[in-house]
Amino acid sequence: MQSVTAHPAAPAELVLEAVPPEHEGGEAGLEAAVERVAELHAALGLDAVNIPEIREEGAKGRRGERRRPFVPRVEPRVLAGRLQERLGIPCIINRVVVHLERERQLDWFRETWERYGIRRFVLVGGEHSDKRYPGPSVPEVNALLRERLAIPGQRIGNICIPSRRGEVERMQRKLRSGADFFTTQVIFHAGEVTALLDALGPHLDREAAPTLLVSLAPVRSERNLRFLCWLGVSLSSELEAWLTAEADAVTERSLGHLCETWRCIADHAITRDLPFALGANVAPIGRIPAATTVALGQALRDGGLHFAPRFGEHPA
Repeated sequence: MQSVTAHPAAPAELVLEAVPPEHEGGEAGLEAAVERVAELHAALGLDAVNIPEIREEGAKGRRGERRRPFVPRVEPRVLAGRLQERLGIPCIINRVVVHLERERQLDWFRETWERYGIRRFVLVGGEHSDKRYPGPSVPEVNALLRERLAIPGQRIGNICIPSRRGEVERMQRKLRSGADFFTTQVIFHAGEVTALLDALGPHLDREAAPTLLVSLAPVRSERNLRFLCWLGVSLSSELEAWLTAEADAVTERSLGHLCETWRCIADHAITRDLPFALGANVAPIGRIPAATTVALGQALRDGGLHFAPRFGEHPA
């Protein structure tokens, strides 16, 4: 066994991604979701909880597989309001903005602030870039919120997909329209992020540089990994084969690899003096045990846990 001995910069912000419970679970399901977050918060001292909006969608990756059908879930802002009230953890709401026209969309954001106390949002566009939607685009809503909604301490985030062609130009447009932080798609290859930071960094105002939340998802099985691929996560076939080569070592290998991924990104930003605040969005997607999520969060903060050899390395 080799250990993660380097101590890279800890995340500026440690965020937990928490999927809303299924509607059919009712109040009991909502309470169970709150208790799960409370357990993780007690162990990690979370800075925020990031709650995605789950909608029915098609496959985004050819290699993946989804075995469970889509099930309607509780609105993210309902879970967020409960978490903020009960646990005092600031929440980030993901919102798909293309399905309501401008004024109705603005009313939704106003109500979300006034009723649920949410002041931090991640705006998400439509599933298909070539489809016409009734609502505004992400940059349009960025500007709309800046110009029309006076929420104290409001922060506006957008999604970043580092492997996507033209992503630097997209991020520049979103920053000009009012975004001040980004959440990445789940990352398994550090080079995708470091290349993005290098390309975007020279164009940024150092005094107003954005925060980048790097999404890291621990893996427990080949099935779990295939679902991430279905979601469109960028993953080389070589890394997939290495992670799943030993069924009882998938979790440990994924933790070691994710810590190395974070180390590479954080070290790169520091050594190049790039104007970004880097945070970690820990995303336990699927039935990931709480102990696994805690292990990843603790390792990102202190670098002191022991894991299996990293991708590309071999036992002595």
